[in-house]
Amino acid sequence: MYPTAPSSTFLRGAVFHDPVPVGGVAAALLLGTYGLLGVPVDFPLVVAGVCGVALVYAADRGWAAPAEDRINRPERVAWVRAHLDWLAAETAVLFALGGAMLVMLEWTTLLWIVVLGGLALLHVWPCGRAGSLLRGTSKPLVIAGVWAVGGTLLPLVEAGRPLGFAPLLFLVYRWLFILPNLLLADWSDRAGDAEMDLAPWAAGWAKAQVRGLASVLLFIAALGVGLVYAFGTPPPLLGLDAIGLLLMGGAVWRLEPSRPRDALLADLVVAWPLVPALVAWMMV
Repeated sequence: MYPTAPSSTFLRGAVFHDPVPVGGVAAALLLGTYGLLGVPVDFPLVVAGVCGVALVYAADRGWAAPAEDRINRPERVAWVRAHLDWLAAETAVLFALGGAMLVMLEWTTLLWIVVLGGLALLHVWPCGRAGSLLRGTSKPLVIAGVWAVGGTLLPLVEAGRPLGFAPLLFLVYRWLFILPNLLLADWSDRAGDAEMDLAPWAAGWAKAQVRGLASVLLFIAALGVGLVYAFGTPPPLLGLDAIGLLLMGGAVWRLEPSRPRDALLADLVVAWPLVPALVAWMMV
């Protein structure tokens, strides 16, 4: 067997551990909202979303990597330590590009971004030995909420659309879609969290219990889709978008988020809304 070339080792690690692919998931959620609700794509908002999410995850995984990651995610810690120069250059580019996009956005959108960014900082900002300010059950709930609000409401705010009952239902639907991935990922980190006295949520739960809870959340989201078809006027591609719920169910029961490959696959399921968005644009 030939040794792995340094470049291929870097690329493999970047796919699993670099923050930019996570920013790509944010772009997929934003584009999914544009495609599903028929809102014109706002390029500066999409780019700002990619940069902002990538910067938050760069701070969390690289510049403020918590001590528990040495136990929970040793592969990621090793890759980050080996590529600090790369991450520094990447961070500078993300700051410059994201900042350039922000000046093109409406002030109301900027206010929403400040609020969402503040909630994200609750997770990233260190708080002594207790780790971040988000701990226990609040951590996956709030993080999933930030993802859902940013991915569903920001496009509507930037486009000047009203945030009525239907957009709020769509927000809940997205939150229920995203939350199972975060519940499983956070639960899989319980060993390192407990070692650092972080009081992880559901530390005494079996994996089947966590998977069961995640499945209930996905079922509620699917039930909501069914009710929209029965009593409302669904977006044309809502059924295609709802396939993501089935895919997330498969990820919940078949993937192990503590493994980098499986964590990436689960994140790709979160990016499923890009598929109906692409279909929507092909139909134009």
